[in-house]
Amino acid sequence: MFGWLKKKVLEASADAMKNDIERFIVSLRGADDEEISLMVVLANIIRLNLIEMGKIPLAALDLGISRDESVAYQCDMCSVTLVNTIKQFQKMNQPSDAVGAMILLHSVRALNVPEIRIFGREMWQELERGFPYVDDTLEDIRGLTGNPLPANIDDELRFIPHGLEPGQ
Repeated sequence: MFGWLKKKVLEASADAMKNDIERFIVSLRGADDEEISLMVVLANIIRLNLIEMGKIPLAALDLGISRDESVAYQCDMCSVTLVNTIKQFQKMNQPSDAVGAMILLHSVRALNVPEIRIFGREMWQELERGFPYVDDTLEDIRGLTGNPLPANIDDELRFIPHGLEPGQ
């Protein structure tokens, strides 16, 4: 009996994640390429900061990295960490940062739930539209904020999680 219940809970969870990412993809389709570039740059700044702080492991966004037991647990907890990060950005009235964290959340979910992986690839296909503008967007952010950014951000602007490359 508990196996049946567990299966139903997992199916409902996958369905909810699928609905969330599909709505997110629709919102991306409504954005222009330069708006998308801002989302991509912010997602990468947030990603690099969370990795540097030890809140998410590299393996969470890369199917090619093997996961030992401790890393697997950290990867399992990434969704919770990212949901909390999104809520913090929303409380601080930082909707652009919240969207950047949502990109990471949808990516982690798509890598961990094979049923929605195709939607993760669709999302990154939309996000790629912003790649031609990311360098200019990063310079604008540097000029506006004056805050320190991750040292390697210039090399990471066109990051796509391994396993979510469009056309795969």
